[in-house]
Amino acid sequence: MKNIPVPSVFRQWLSEVPAPAYLLPGDGAGLADLVAGLWMERFRAEGTTAELARWTQADLEREPPEATWRTPSFFCRFRVFLLPDLGELKKAFRDGIASYLKFPDPSVILVFPCTDRAATKAFAAISGVRSVSLREEQAVSALAQVSVSKARAAGKELSEDAASFLVRWVGPDSARVFEEVGKLLSFAGDRREIGEEEIRQVCIASGAVDPFDMAERVVRRDVKGFLSMFRRFAAGADPADYHGLLGAVAWVVRRRMADGRGSLSPRRGGEILSALSEIDRGIKGESRLSPEQVFEIRLLKLLA
Repeated sequence: MKNIPVPSVFRQWLSEVPAPAYLLPGDGAGLADLVAGLWMERFRAEGTTAELARWTQADLEREPPEATWRTPSFFCRFRVFLLPDLGELKKAFRDGIASYLKFPDPSVILVFPCTDRAATKAFAAISGVRSVSLREEQAVSALAQVSVSKARAAGKELSEDAASFLVRWVGPDSARVFEEVGKLLSFAGDRREIGEEEIRQVCIASGAVDPFDMAERVVRRDVKGFLSMFRRFAAGADPADYHGLLGAVAWVVRRRMADGRGSLSPRRGGEILSALSEIDRGIKGESRLSPEQVFEIRLLKLLA
């Protein structure tokens, strides 16, 4: 790949002949924009003409997608379409996409995220659809790798640890992460190194509060402080923000357990990580409660 290395989780995809569609479910949903961009990088490196279209649900409603995909382009060998979350599309649109994929156009590549389990299962079973289910840590690592590379290409140093912090700070969404990387590069000026301090100063956190400060309050058993911050966070949070908060707490816990100063015992750290695992399963569908309720109830038990 030119300038940007392909994260290991996508290396096989980018080394093969393009597939009709790429499905990014669950914790990997935020990387759909990255996958589309990587395909464009590959085509540019090969000297192959290609174009990228980012479609919203309004675009799908405005024009029949199948007609667009089957209309040949006289200017580009490949056309890459980044679609909205399949889980948020109306059933009629999902059915139309599934019908198209039975006989796809070889010059068209569809890339779509999906946060709905039923839709993920249905589309992953379609012939020609490539799918990979990433764990949160894999998604964070992939975005951190590319962020480090982007900073290096601009003559700046962004460590893997700082890049991971950045991804957790703004949320594991490639478009948001790369926008914030651009801001950091502009802010850095003549300074070569970009660290956690610059990220906190410049970048917009995914929630209304600092998720890492909230995580520290969990570690310190600060029930009052945690509840105050969590309720401000929940007031403006969407489901994806809770996954980001889970990642922030897990990151702080693992960092404190590994700091060598005994600031968090392995036993207590294990209890917190176990609770986070239960919360993760709950907000992914194992509980009928809302993400806010699942998070608050389980952590209050932990902090009691």
